[in-house]
Amino acid sequence: MSAMVCAQLVGCAALSRDQTSSIARPARESIRAFAIDGRISVTRANERVQASIVWQHSAGASDAIDVFSPVGGQMARLSSSPDGAQLVTAERERVVAPTAEALSARLFGSPLPLTGMPDWVLGRAAGQPVSAQRDAVGRFEYLAEAGWVIRYLEYENGDAAALPRTMDFERGDLRVRLRVDAWRIVE
Repeated sequence: MSAMVCAQLVGCAALSRDQTSSIARPARESIRAFAIDGRISVTRANERVQASIVWQHSAGASDAIDVFSPVGGQMARLSSSPDGAQLVTAERERVVAPTAEALSARLFGSPLPLTGMPDWVLGRAAGQPVSAQRDAVGRFEYLAEAGWVIRYLEYENGDAAALPRTMDFERGDLRVRLRVDAWRIVE
């Protein structure tokens, strides 16, 4: 499966930090499919799980998230579609559930907000935010929605169209930090 994801991603050029300021890309609100390479840290109380991820999100609300240990070995693949979700571990254990959130708890110790995350990682609201604050060029600095607080700590550059690079997702004592190393917008 991992080879299929790599093959699908080959056609999507990764953008380095220097390239993002000069490349025209679709407006944030019109992006429906993307892939990211990044790092995730999930912290609750005194427990922390860290991993690298390759996440591909398609316009049909399908996701494939490959999760790698900090030393590079693949730990699992979490995939979801409108029909349900499945988790396949490195040991080839296969677990199914109605939602990816439930399966993410097996990987990270706590359920992640995977329903809203495709919008939030792009720097936009998934629905109607309870509260929000924007920076001088109109990008979110802070967003509260669906019981989660999302803090945008860093964008690719200073442009209004820049995508988030580092963000925190917080709910109660759970904190998820996502650092995007490379964006690929799939058209």
